[in-house]
Amino acid sequence: MRSMTTAAIVLCPELPLSGLRQSMHNPTIPLRLEDILDAPSISGEDGGIGLNITRSLISDAIKRIHTDGVDSIFGDSDRYPNMPSIHCLNTSQTKFWQFGAIFEDEGTIEGTYGVHKSIFLDQLGLQTPENPIEAGAAHDDFRDRLWLVHGDQLTAHHIRAVKNEQTQARRPYDRRDWLLGIPAWFHIQMNLLNTIVRTHWAPVLSKEEAHHCLRADTTMWGRNQCSRENARYHLMEPIVAQGFTARVVALFYAAMQRRGYLIASNRDFFERMDHITDAISPLTPDQFLELVEDVRLAAFTLDAWNGNGPDKQPHNDIEFRTMCRMLQEVELFLSIRHAVKHADIGMLRRFIDPLIIYFFGASQYNYGREMLFYRWNLSPVNTPELQHAILSSGLVNWLGRATTHKAIDLGLEHLNGSCKIEMKCYKNSTHDVDITFDRVCLSNTWARALRKKVEATFGEHMPGTHTTAAALPDMFLLARTVFTSDLAEPRSTEQLTGMRFFDSYNILQKGIEVLADKVDQFNQQHVRQLDTVQGAYPSGNLDDVNGFANIEDYVDQVGERLDGVIDPTIDLTTIDLTTIDTAD
Repeated sequence: MRSMTTAAIVLCPELPLSGLRQSMHNPTIPLRLEDILDAPSISGEDGGIGLNITRSLISDAIKRIHTDGVDSIFGDSDRYPNMPSIHCLNTSQTKFWQFGAIFEDEGTIEGTYGVHKSIFLDQLGLQTPENPIEAGAAHDDFRDRLWLVHGDQLTAHHIRAVKNEQTQARRPYDRRDWLLGIPAWFHIQMNLLNTIVRTHWAPVLSKEEAHHCLRADTTMWGRNQCSRENARYHLMEPIVAQGFTARVVALFYAAMQRRGYLIASNRDFFERMDHITDAISPLTPDQFLELVEDVRLAAFTLDAWNGNGPDKQPHNDIEFRTMCRMLQEVELFLSIRHAVKHADIGMLRRFIDPLIIYFFGASQYNYGREMLFYRWNLSPVNTPELQHAILSSGLVNWLGRATTHKAIDLGLEHLNGSCKIEMKCYKNSTHDVDITFDRVCLSNTWARALRKKVEATFGEHMPGTHTTAAALPDMFLLARTVFTSDLAEPRSTEQLTGMRFFDSYNILQKGIEVLADKVDQFNQQHVRQLDTVQGAYPSGNLDDVNGFANIEDYVDQVGERLDGVIDPTIDLTTIDLTTIDTAD
């Protein structure tokens, strides 16, 4: 089987008018440990932004199941806890163009050299003299300009490895100071979800009780196509998101009961969702927000992570502590997903620091190092203009609406999905894969837009009904079960006697413990010492995720038609997909 590579050039309107220059990047400045530990998302000194993010996610979870009840509380009021906005990009439709076929394997160092030559010299036609000393003042497109390339972990690693090999090269093109490889956000999201699977799939010991784990959720909902060994992203994303919603709602029920707002009138009271909705409706905004704060203090604080109650006193319920850790990990995943969808690069910036700790704590060292590299590039090593360009160029918006942004690597895979369609149409005994692939890549941008127009004009109307079962009954079933089984608050010592529980791994503690050493290693490998030859760059390997992070599987299931859906893990059951616009 022959390996080939696809790529696209994307015009980012957020770049400086003068373009990006190599002078904006100073790789002699080291990454400081205190910059990570003192970051707002780690220290909590963020003006309440972190608190508001948590309150918004809690409120949205409650509203997702009890929409009528929450709507009756707030009506036209502006007091509902919406997600804060830190720095959202201006909305515009992204302009892009797919490159022709690249018959190189970017998964190897040798192939990476070939990919760079194909894109920058052969297809873009940029100029560089063969002998810069003899050429003197001859024009060289690589002497001062800087290009950003977004890709997965292996792509970013190989770019750095090639640069390290060519540090002493004479030609600016060969030195590759003009190239900066940045890890792309959808692959980051995939690896964060894999962290959650690693830490909360199921207990290691079969005799441990485990109600707060992913396997328990899949068993309850009958979604047995998932396993730890076959935990595909497109299957796990809805399970994780819906499990988060259900447990937050169970915590909300417990808070209502403690404050006397939820009193069962009969034995079957909790069997029906509308009974609880009727109990929620009379609440005032102040009472609702007070309950949301109760949920936050119970499960979304550092004390809750460490097994302490809101009064900072330790409790003995290990399983409740495991639930709190799972909720906080999923909170970060959902927050990043929201930030990408709304192009809030200020929010994405703040999440990089906890991602460093999460990845190292879960022994996902490849992406831990990638996050250190991302964090380094958002420090004084780069000018503010370059830092802004790195964050903003990692997102694309094909539909040009405020909530239809996506990560640039997911955008490329959607283009590849269009290539597959065209290749199926054209491939035959005369036109082999090489010929077809080259032609399809060059014409893909046109053909994709033309196909959409033809389908819209002559295609048969297809109902937008989603074929999977509605998520709402599943989420309410889990919420009700957690609440009625006394799992929504710490249990007494008497209730826990004689039982062994699933104790999830403390990735925060482990991540903090190894952080200083990892930062030192990073600086030794990446910080350029003047007049010093760089040592050998660490060899790359396939990421820890293996089959889990197969982006093609996700694209096959969640295509570009769903760009306009706010939350594909929830809203697919209620939205008419035929109303979703597509890019011209």
